[in-house]
Amino acid sequence: MELNEMEKRMLYQTDGSERYAILHELLMASRYAKDPDRRRAADSIMEKLRPLSDKECMEIVRDIRQNYRLPQGGRTIGELIAEARQKSGAEQLKGHDIMALERFDPEVRHMVIFEVLSGDSFAGDKGDRMRLFLTDDGYRKFQDRQEKGEIKMEDHMKVTPDGHLHHDHSRDSDLTR
Repeated sequence: MELNEMEKRMLYQTDGSERYAILHELLMASRYAKDPDRRRAADSIMEKLRPLSDKECMEIVRDIRQNYRLPQGGRTIGELIAEARQKSGAEQLKGHDIMALERFDPEVRHMVIFEVLSGDSFAGDKGDRMRLFLTDDGYRKFQDRQEKGEIKMEDHMKVTPDGHLHHDHSRDSDLTR
């Protein structure tokens, strides 16, 4: 797929881990960008990505995130964050983004990072690593699914009503099962 410099730069800054999230970010960029060139670039990328499957779309996005280099000169905050993400080599988790609105829901009390072990899981495909923000009730259901072998929890953090995360050290022994 041929992308011009502006399109590559915009894709480089996206943070989504699935096609629909990437398209949503581009839609917001198209809708709210003051620069008409950025709006046109966002519309153009969306046209190119819409017919693709999630897998095909994310292959293009991963390639841009790994291999694209920003030209010298001024950089936006989005570009600086994307550059730091690229340099860190951190794996992009599926599910909720670290700053997802779910995190700030006053009923949410838990953040979990887990691996999907079962092909018929409630979330994701077998082998996916995911992050979810859960209420107490959702967390109990999550624990039941772990006991059934559908998922394996890798990390758990408590979420305060204002969205702050605190590592749950009392759960560390449970994570080894």
